[in-house]
Amino acid sequence: MRQIQAYFHTENEAEDVRVKLQTCKHENLEIGALPEPLDREIPLLLPLAFAAGTYGGPVGNGYAPGITTGAAAAGTYVGLRSLDEEAHDRNEDGVDDRALLYSLSVQVPDEDYIEAVELIRHEGGHVAYP
Repeated sequence: MRQIQAYFHTENEAEDVRVKLQTCKHENLEIGALPEPLDREIPLLLPLAFAAGTYGGPVGNGYAPGITTGAAAAGTYVGLRSLDEEAHDRNEDGVDDRALLYSLSVQVPDEDYIEAVELIRHEGGHVAYP
């Protein structure tokens, strides 16, 4: 089993992921409020951004130095974003400026780890880099 730690802006975002993870094998799934906003220096993989709002494939990356999961440079969103997403990136650095206030931790089988991380990121979760 591998541990996944993810962070969200709202409790509803975390709860939505909890429900979607019910389709995967998992153990020890917990959601909790953080005592203070997550420090932005912690390396995280950003949620996936999708061109034109489709589920065609990832085009976003992590914002930790040297960590990339797509073809573009770390710290960027590529493709079209909704107006709501753009409204949360006031300094236009590709990182949502809202505080991460909720955590979700779960253990998944090794063979389901990548699928679970992609599901969490697709649903707006920021996954702690292992």
